[in-house]
Amino acid sequence: MRTVGHIITSAGVGAASYLVYRSRKAAVASFLAGFLIDLDHIVDYVRAHGWRMDWGRFSEAAHEKYSGKLYLPLHSYELLALFFFLFKGPTRQPYRVGITVSILTHLILDQRCNPSRKAGTYFLAHRISKRFNANEILCHDYKHHRH
Repeated sequence: MRTVGHIITSAGVGAASYLVYRSRKAAVASFLAGFLIDLDHIVDYVRAHGWRMDWGRFSEAAHEKYSGKLYLPLHSYELLALFFFLFKGPTRQPYRVGITVSILTHLILDQRCNPSRKAGTYFLAHRISKRFNANEILCHDYKHHRH
């Protein structure tokens, strides 16, 4: 899914968080978490293209086509679970739920909207076990899919 889609869905999750918890800060955190997770695309971009910025290549968000690797360290169900279990306490509940739902929504939408992603793609342990090799993580024709 493109960034605009993530911003829209994150705004929805943030609004729902506000309606449930009446916390502006938690609502803003939920909104930001839902699309700032995409900052990890910078890791893949730099590994594929180096530090020279090319907006066309960056916005393509298919850097694995060039590097043969898929890192995306923040796109991970394990990190989401770790956040959920570590961010405990009644005062943190609005943040815990809102941010978790926002990131989970992001991951599910990415998985549904990117046909080149296999079921295990969004598990960091799976990517590590495959040494981030895109040929093993993604569908065999991932270079032909549009992102």
